[in-house]
Amino acid sequence: MRIAIFGAGSTGCYLAGQLCLSGLDVSLICRPSIKQTLVENNGITLSDYQGFLQTVMPQTLITDIEQAPTAYAAFDVVFVTLKCHQVSSIANTLITITHSNSSIIFMQNGLGSFDTITDVLSHCNLLQGITPFNVLQQPNGRFHKGTEGAFTLQKNDHTKVIQIAMLAQEFGCSLHQDMAPIIYGKLLLNLNNALNAITGLPIKQQLSQRDCRRQLAAAMTEWLNVCQAANIELHQYTKVTPKWLPVILSLPNMLFTLLAKQMLDIDPQARSSMWEDIQAKRKTEIEYINGAVVRLGEKYGVKTPVNSAIVAQIHQLEQSL
Repeated sequence: MRIAIFGAGSTGCYLAGQLCLSGLDVSLICRPSIKQTLVENNGITLSDYQGFLQTVMPQTLITDIEQAPTAYAAFDVVFVTLKCHQVSSIANTLITITHSNSSIIFMQNGLGSFDTITDVLSHCNLLQGITPFNVLQQPNGRFHKGTEGAFTLQKNDHTKVIQIAMLAQEFGCSLHQDMAPIIYGKLLLNLNNALNAITGLPIKQQLSQRDCRRQLAAAMTEWLNVCQAANIELHQYTKVTPKWLPVILSLPNMLFTLLAKQMLDIDPQARSSMWEDIQAKRKTEIEYINGAVVRLGEKYGVKTPVNSAIVAQIHQLEQSL
């Protein structure tokens, strides 16, 4: 089974590293700068907040796929780890590097990007997946997992093989047939991405401040209200059900620290991918996360002033850097 990671940023490199360490044949489709970094540092170095540290080199590092796609035309599985707004532009390339039985797994945050490409790629098995943890790119080809969680993929024959290989290395990998509750539930947690970028604080420090938590609780409450109006089910990622998360987040610091130890069991330096995008002066995924809350709120008649304000603040940051 030949696997490609298309769009090897922080999440893509971390996924590639785990798949390589699981004994799978993995090629990285990446920017020249990523290839240079990995070559200079003898591969991808994975680390996490619990002390894991290991380096591995993917089978192939590809930077010229648009110029010579036929050399890579037989991938059985392609993980698309590009940003949401980049997905619709790669349809023709995906057609070129896959076959009729290929599985293409879209690993984007938020809502909307998957719908932009499904019609064009109807010849393949189109799946979705999520990364329910934080990954931050560090110097020297190191990619650091700062929070708990394991890759979650939609179930089919290819992902069953991948799960077996990953579990054998104790990496963790969960499979689900219906990804809608998984993705909607993850969006609830992803609402902190923008707030973390706005505060500029490490996530642990941000969540230690009640005012910051209350902002997040307000944004989450709006999404929960939208989901209720739309009859949307949310997967539970935390020890408490989604509807109780805003209540827990709004508690005074002492009570929150006692009741939410799991939320604070993260690397002290962990930050959101949106913070990383802002620092790198890249376009963010705000329209697919908080922006999705606003759009669905309008559709179902639910007011979302907090998320609307967050979207506006992120756009200001995008323009000012």
